Amino acid sequence: MKRRSSTRSQGLSITDWMKYRPYKIPSTYDSYYLKLANSALAYLDRPEAGFKGVFRREHLKELAVLLTCHFEDFISEIGLWRALVRKNQELYGKYLPLFGLEEYDPEYLNPQDFAYLIWHHLSKMAQKTLAPFGRPLLAAADHFYDFFETRIDEAPATDFYDRWLDIPPDIYFFDLKQRLIWMAFNNYITGPEFSRGFQEAVDKLDDEENPLFRKLQNRESLIYGIQDDFLLKKSSSWCALTTPDWLAEVARCPDDLRPDIRRLFQRVQGIFLYEGHDKKYYRFQFVRSGRLFPVRRESVDLDVAKMEAGVDTASFAVVNWRGEWWLSGTYMGWGGPPKDLDRLRIDPKGISFHGWTEAQQEQIRSLTAEMEEVFLSYFGERLVFFKNEKELARAMEAHNAWWNENKTKELKPGEKRSRYAEMLAEESASYDDINLGGGSVAAFFSPGEGVLMSSVIPRVVGLLQKKKLKEEEYPELFYSFFYEFSPALAHYIAERYSLKNLRFPLGGDPDFVRENFDFFLRFYNPADFREALPFLSLLPEE
Repeated sequence: MKRRSSTRSQGLSITDWMKYRPYKIPSTYDSYYLKLANSALAYLDRPEAGFKGVFRREHLKELAVLLTCHFEDFISEIGLWRALVRKNQELYGKYLPLFGLEEYDPEYLNPQDFAYLIWHHLSKMAQKTLAPFGRPLLAAADHFYDFFETRIDEAPATDFYDRWLDIPPDIYFFDLKQRLIWMAFNNYITGPEFSRGFQEAVDKLDDEENPLFRKLQNRESLIYGIQDDFLLKKSSSWCALTTPDWLAEVARCPDDLRPDIRRLFQRVQGIFLYEGHDKKYYRFQFVRSGRLFPVRRESVDLDVAKMEAGVDTASFAVVNWRGEWWLSGTYMGWGGPPKDLDRLRIDPKGISFHGWTEAQQEQIRSLTAEMEEVFLSYFGERLVFFKNEKELARAMEAHNAWWNENKTKELKPGEKRSRYAEMLAEESASYDDINLGGGSVAAFFSPGEGVLMSSVIPRVVGLLQKKKLKEEEYPELFYSFFYEFSPALAHYIAERYSLKNLRFPLGGDPDFVRENFDFFLRFYNPADFREALPFLSLLPEE
């Protein structure tokens, strides 16, 4: 008897389907949708469909699950896709980017929904440029629309998500965090992207070439902290929304609770000094700013009998939930010597903006606004080009001297300011070695933030102004522009230069890019769509 080939394609298992469930035990409900997902995979496996051999099988298997999850989302009215459509309408003035929306019904299934889901998933997960107007993609979208639309009347629904996404105002913080975990890693929209990003971050942590590798003392604690980044701060390529943004969009909760959910991204992370406790709170001082944080004791179990106020220090992060601070992530004791603690107090790098007191935040924003006014007054515009880095340095020195002469009073440095200057002098050797590219550079004052210096800006502007680009320069321009530029910088350049050379790499005219300009910015560089925070730090008071 002839054996079957051991390389025969394997279908999806119940484990593949359960990856995107917030519950662990499958039922006949899940078996039904798994069967549909296997049918979707069978279509993607057909050579004539145009996907097999072009994309890795793991990507096609996951895509089959995601397409079926989209159908389940519609049947059970989970609300994920409707939230996406609603947000697209708010951001771009249309239900979906990239595709024609003739006869589009936001309350029903649509071929364009399947087309966009396929395009977004494969573009991100396979890290390939995929034409949204390609024949295989559009044919697949029509196929899946017909396939799922004929099963609407038979498909089972569940009310599980109504209960799961019911978030009352008094929800316990760690119960809320379980919803955030599902929203980040285990729903069909953000799950694939954030799961991969999280795994890549863990792999870098374990890379022997990583300078932190040999210093790792508590790997699991660090991984837990990385996970918190994705739960609270990371922006997805789906409208550049964070996990709290997504949860706020789909939660069954009072509308006045949604802003509190969105504000969870304002995490404060760093070194804290223990200052005592009472029955409800630990009291910790954020070393860098001196701000006192009362942290709910349910957040972490500490042996306070062995802790000394004003002496014990730890590294962790806190999050504000409805007016109270909760430790989120990992608590790790910090055993540095007192001189290192003093150094931390004057270190200008790496402080969470929301770790400052409200008065300090207001002061920093005021100083940043003054810096912006001075920059515009001196240079005459927000974006300035220089022939090389030395010319940039000379110009900034002259700018600072002009500011000191005209805008501020001469101040004699106190002891702490002198120590700060000494610290910068100690590190100056590393700064001297930095080269932004050897050619022309630009300085851009980003509104509400500060000065960005880049060698990419002159190159991009040069390509925009070029009469005719070489074939290889079109993708270089497109990816440099949308991967590298913040929204403020991108819009500033778009207002001042022609975008005729800015074209999608796989075809299409400049109008296609202009029509989807903000979408491409959010898709390729979601991290820059965030609250504008000043680069400036304060020194300790004398």
